[in-house]
Amino acid sequence: MITLGTGVGSGIVVNGQMVYGHDGFAGELGHVIMKRNNGRMCGCGRTGCLEAYCSATGVARTAREFLEIRTDESKLRDLDIASITSKDVYDAAMAGDQLAKEIFNYTGTILGEALADFTAFSSPEAFVIFGGLAKSGDLILKPIKEAFDKNVLPIYRGKVKILFSEMKEADAAVLGASALGWEIKDAPQA
Repeated sequence: MITLGTGVGSGIVVNGQMVYGHDGFAGELGHVIMKRNNGRMCGCGRTGCLEAYCSATGVARTAREFLEIRTDESKLRDLDIASITSKDVYDAAMAGDQLAKEIFNYTGTILGEALADFTAFSSPEAFVIFGGLAKSGDLILKPIKEAFDKNVLPIYRGKVKILFSEMKEADAAVLGASALGWEIKDAPQA
């Protein structure tokens, strides 16, 4: 599960069980380094993390960077650059704005590359994408799949699905908390 919201969250399920690691922090895909040289500062204190590029805030940062270094016409130029959101980028892309579409392509490409790398490590059946950016549909999914296919080891080509979650966002927190409750209930007693 990859959650694309304010940050990039992730979880790993193996044989129907959540993987927590020895300390409960397994699956921090959002904090793998994607840009080792001159990467963006991440909220975790490191630079170049996937989250700094592929979260909703990462999309907004990319928009600001593109607007500063490029001269393309864009509906985004009509907005206050400091307050651009991923929703603004989505709206512009849906209205046919080429620069906004390139922002989604850039974001999806980085995420697809990360998923290809993670596949080499974990050989998953599927990646399920959830969160606000998932609402952008093919704007994000198409470049994710293209970058994934281009970068994944040949042995995995055609074997790993990349899907959008069908869960309602409003249900996620309560269902996650409920699932933890079931695990605690079923845990062996000391």
